[in-house]
Amino acid sequence: MSQIFGGKVNFKGQVKEQKNNAMPLKGGTVSKGLGFKTIVYVYAPTTVPEIDDNKTLGPITTKIRTQLIDSVQTDNLGYFKMHLQPGKYSVFVKYENGYYIPFFSGTNWVSLIEIKAGAVTNLDINISSPRSYE
Repeated sequence: MSQIFGGKVNFKGQVKEQKNNAMPLKGGTVSKGLGFKTIVYVYAPTTVPEIDDNKTLGPITTKIRTQLIDSVQTDNLGYFKMHLQPGKYSVFVKYENGYYIPFFSGTNWVSLIEIKAGAVTNLDINISSPRSYE
């Protein structure tokens, strides 16, 4: 797990979970979810064929076949921060019995982010469970 010793934070964000009905009512607003305590995993850049159990391109996978670079535990409100070397990475979140995929990047990449030297990359992740729209 990542611990920041002398390295400047250059990747941070918050993980939230949407439960129950997240569909907006007419004239209402969409629920933004609640902070979610979990683990954020950072892997080498990952393509769709490098994840298992994801034949339908849904948001959950159980196996990632690229190198784990680092991970960090969020706090009770879902906030995380860490230091990564400049480069491109794929981000996943521990959720239920697998890994939640925050987004797909283009047609082949899985939740690809880029860390640039001297900059902070912010990524807020909203876990939309299948129950969010029932």
